[in-house]
Amino acid sequence: MVKVRLEGLKKYFDKVKAVNDIDLEIIPGEFVVLLGPSGCGKTTLLRCISGLERVTEGKIFFDNDNITYLSPRDRNISMVFQNYAVWPHMTVKNNIAFPLRIKKYSQQQIQEKVIWVANLLGIDNLLDRYPAQLSGGQRQRVAVARAIVMEPRVLLMDEPLSNLDALLRVRMRAEIKKLQEKLKVTTIYVTHDQVEAMTMGDRIAVLEQGIIQQFGNSDEIYHNPVNIFVAGFIGSPQMNFIEVEIVHKNEIFYLGTKGLEVPVLDILKDKVSKLSDKRNYILGIRPEHIYTADRAQTDKVVTTKGKVYFAELLRSDTVIHLEKEFGLLVIKTPGDLKIEEGKELEVLIDLSRIHLFEKDTRKAIF
Repeated sequence: MVKVRLEGLKKYFDKVKAVNDIDLEIIPGEFVVLLGPSGCGKTTLLRCISGLERVTEGKIFFDNDNITYLSPRDRNISMVFQNYAVWPHMTVKNNIAFPLRIKKYSQQQIQEKVIWVANLLGIDNLLDRYPAQLSGGQRQRVAVARAIVMEPRVLLMDEPLSNLDALLRVRMRAEIKKLQEKLKVTTIYVTHDQVEAMTMGDRIAVLEQGIIQQFGNSDEIYHNPVNIFVAGFIGSPQMNFIEVEIVHKNEIFYLGTKGLEVPVLDILKDKVSKLSDKRNYILGIRPEHIYTADRAQTDKVVTTKGKVYFAELLRSDTVIHLEKEFGLLVIKTPGDLKIEEGKELEVLIDLSRIHLFEKDTRKAIF
């Protein structure tokens, strides 16, 4: 197991700052996910770690070894790509054995390692087939088998499930995570899919514009986002963002806008009292923390009403778009709730689950 450490890592393409001054430490045997939208720099960062991209500035360490300028072959890493990258003219057995042959392993060692990894991934009955005879999921297993057969110091995975159908992706997520736990290999996994990140990662690094916005476990990132970007990127449907002012009346602080006044709980009163009432702030409320009257999970709520503009009937859930004076308020409810569009609906906002952000800096206050 290897500790991976990045110090002041930068990668520029002319004037484009693809990776911008990243410091990151990954503990031995950890499964870390690099999460972010397209163009945020997550794949470039992975390629820098692998040696496929030469860094502009900064250092990369595996344990105490500075590997910043080592070639990929000298880093003892393996990489799984989005498009499988299995050789169509080779059988599954020869695809898996290829890196072992390059490293001059004996025929007996190759045979033993191929059988070991094929059994591990449940593809031992496919060894004599060619990639054209395999399903997408089977090809991805072959790609993973070829990556881990060398028992690398670090395993890198670049959106390996994005070409699979939804059902197979769910199954492969579980298989890859269980495999990593069994091998205990330090793994860095790139994805734009927050569900993959939340279910697979021990810790998640959320990137935007080449910068790590937040690095923590899924609980920290979901419940305590550090800024509006992280809050909006994590969670589906996206968090509601409402521009509000601070109102103080009858010794109670409110976060108010047209058609909505949200009282601040006593536990947060000190933080709000230090803020300027002459500035605007952004109130954040996740759709799943807004309840219909009969589904309230707490008594610390504030009631608001609106007309149902649109209802997405997903059967497992229902997503309601409620018309308010400030815009649409999105609510996520259980799928058995009967909703009629155009009807007025009363909902309850969970006061213990609200977030507040500075409008200018976009940073979280709580």
